Amino acid sequence: MSLWVQIVLSGLAAGSVYGLIGIGHTLVHRLTGIVHFALGDLVGLGVFLTLLVTAGRGPVTQATAATGRFALGLVVALVVTTAIGVATYLVVIHPYLLRGSTMGWVAGSVAVAFAIQAFLAALFGRPAYVFPDPIPFHDAGNNGIVTVAGASFQVRSLFVIALGLALAWAVTATITRTRFGRGLRAVSEDVAGAHVVGVPVDTYVSLAFGLVGAVAVVIAVAAAPSGPFSVTTGTILGVKGLIVAVLVRFSTPWAAFAAGLGLGVVETAIASGSFFGETLGPAYREVLPFAAVLVVLALRERARRPDVETELG
Repeated sequence: MSLWVQIVLSGLAAGSVYGLIGIGHTLVHRLTGIVHFALGDLVGLGVFLTLLVTAGRGPVTQATAATGRFALGLVVALVVTTAIGVATYLVVIHPYLLRGSTMGWVAGSVAVAFAIQAFLAALFGRPAYVFPDPIPFHDAGNNGIVTVAGASFQVRSLFVIALGLALAWAVTATITRTRFGRGLRAVSEDVAGAHVVGVPVDTYVSLAFGLVGAVAVVIAVAAAPSGPFSVTTGTILGVKGLIVAVLVRFSTPWAAFAAGLGLGVVETAIASGSFFGETLGPAYREVLPFAAVLVVLALRERARRPDVETELG
């Protein structure tokens, strides 16, 4: 029982990251009908920019994670990722959307993703980096690990879960309670109507592109000290966020976040749990969830096909 408590908490912490990125994919798709293929790489860029300002490119130690430098690094990362997100929409995606060129915006967003990866690979030559922990969780319990009712878990996991819930609530509150959010809802429901009533559509959508990346960077930076982070980690996070958004059909932010939490728990269970006396192990952590998602999507499309054939007939 204690092992499963650990699995659930660790899974929810990882799933909070997937869920926040899933929210980003959901908002972008509802606003524009496209997939933001560079979102994960933008998150990775934000994490590495925070690391660069906090500790440089040299050996990373806890002593290098000075609170002031970390705060500055996070601010720099948020500003840069927001700016690149805005520029990606205005320069790379929007012109092709106006022309109705699907190939154009797909190629453009993928090119941005590869450019970010190439930049990070040139700047950070090591296979992976351990992110310094600016919050002294290691002072709690036994080097950051506490035991409750026989279950041992990282204090950081609780923090990441709470932060993920807070950010998800903040995004939802922004959409439902602010003028900016009402404008985004108007755009998602009827672009032409939003133009008619005076909503600055291009400005609002470009800001949304920038802000979804910035929100995801915050949760990714918070979770980064839990394990090694490489230049491709952001891409993987982006794919997982896209998976959870697709699973809920880009419906609502909370649905995407909940699906992210579920994916995180399933992954951790596969890596650490035991099923009928057999342990699958970390090697199956990525493979099985992806395979299951492909099966679900295939079955969903198969169930939809008779309806489409009926309409066409």
